[in-house]
Amino acid sequence: VFLCFRLFGMIRYEESWLILLLFQLHGSLAPRALLFGIPSAMIGVLLAESDTFFGVSFQKEIGMFSPKATGSQLWTASTAILVLLLVFRVNRAMARFWEGTGLLHQMRGEWFDSVSCCVTFSRSAKATKKQEVMHFRHTIIRLMSLCHGSALKDIGGDEEEHETIDPLGLDSTTLHHLRKYKKEGYNRVEVLLHLIQCLITARLDDGVLKVPPPILSRVYQTLSRGFVNLLNAKKIADTRFPFPFA
Repeated sequence: VFLCFRLFGMIRYEESWLILLLFQLHGSLAPRALLFGIPSAMIGVLLAESDTFFGVSFQKEIGMFSPKATGSQLWTASTAILVLLLVFRVNRAMARFWEGTGLLHQMRGEWFDSVSCCVTFSRSAKATKKQEVMHFRHTIIRLMSLCHGSALKDIGGDEEEHETIDPLGLDSTTLHHLRKYKKEGYNRVEVLLHLIQCLITARLDDGVLKVPPPILSRVYQTLSRGFVNLLNAKKIADTRFPFPFA
C-alpha cells in the first residue's frame, strides 16, 4: 500500500482535459483500491456460491443470513454504512487538504513579507554602502528561496524537486555549512531560518539596515509565524488518518 502511494502521487491536471484523467495511471487510487477490492470480491463470490461448493445448508450453518432479514434488507444496511463512511472520509480529507493548502500559502506570505521588509529597510544605506546592500539583498533572497523550496520538499517528500533562485550564488562558507548540517541530519528549514536571522542581525550592526530595532522585530515575528504555519501543515502531512476510519 505504501509503495503504491509513493509510486502514484497526487494527480496534476488541467480542467480542459478532465476526461483524460479517467485513463491516467499516475496519481490513481486504483492500484491501492484493487488490493482491497479483489480479495473482498473473491470472498463475496465464494460465500454467495457456497451452497454450490459446500452443500445446500452451508450458508445457514455459518449464520450468513438471519431468518428475519431478507436479502434486500441486508443490502440496504450494508450500503447505508458504506455511504456514511465514504461521506465522512471524503469530508475530512477535503478539510485536511484545504487547511494544509491555506497554511502553506500563509507561510509563503509571511516569509515574502519578511524579505520585502528587509529589502526596504536597506534602502537608506544604499547611497553610502551600495556593495554591502546589494550583497545583503542577493543573499537573503537566495536563502529565503532555498528555505521555501526546502519547506515544500519537507511537506511533499523527495518525489519532486522545487525550483529555487540560484542557490550556487551563495558564498562557499554558507554552502559548506548547509552540506555539513544536511549530512549530520539537521532540518534544513530550521538551519536556513537561523542563517537568515543571523544575517539580519549582523547587517543591523553593520548599518546596512537603518531601522529602529522595535520596527525590525516585526521581521523576526513574521519569520516565526511562517515557520509555525509550516509546522502546522507538516502536522497534517505526518499524522495518518485514524485507522478505524481509514
